Amino acid sequence: MEFTNIDKNLPNGENMGGIVQKIYFGFWVDVETFPTKPVTPATLEDNASLTGNIVMKTGKRMFEMYITDDTGEFNVEPVGEVDGKSFVLHLNFFHPGMQKKILGFINAAKNDNLVFVVTDAEGQQYLMGDAMRPAVYQGAPNGSGTGKETAARKGMSCEFTYKTGNVHVYTGTVPLTEATSV
Repeated sequence: MEFTNIDKNLPNGENMGGIVQKIYFGFWVDVETFPTKPVTPATLEDNASLTGNIVMKTGKRMFEMYITDDTGEFNVEPVGEVDGKSFVLHLNFFHPGMQKKILGFINAAKNDNLVFVVTDAEGQQYLMGDAMRPAVYQGAPNGSGTGKETAARKGMSCEFTYKTGNVHVYTGTVPLTEATSV
């Protein structure tokens, strides 16, 4: 791979922060195949691109979840010692209300392995999970519950993390319909 100049590249001057109000999730065990990571990338962009789609097992699919605007955040944290660097990806969000569906999601997700697709404000997607490692629940960094006063925010805050050697962009599709056998 050859290095190249990295110029300011903000198409139409856009560089909005945050993530969109919808995230996609599924059980890690339900994924048949994950997109592949770069093996011998020719360019810097290739070095950050996954190839292929998430393919779910027969009868399985991913799901979408609404999150409150300006509560979703995708962070990339570098970790490790010299010659041992990697990343921990963090997904934080807030889902309003305490209906049975969100409580059931937390009950199911708290000790299980998941996979997420997160979309930033410009439409670029990030995959949390691969064939080796899932995304896992870490807790409720911004609190969950009813709040004290009537003006408080009632709902569920969540943080999920995923450990990876490199950060990649996912350009594939999100499988929102049940996979059928081929």
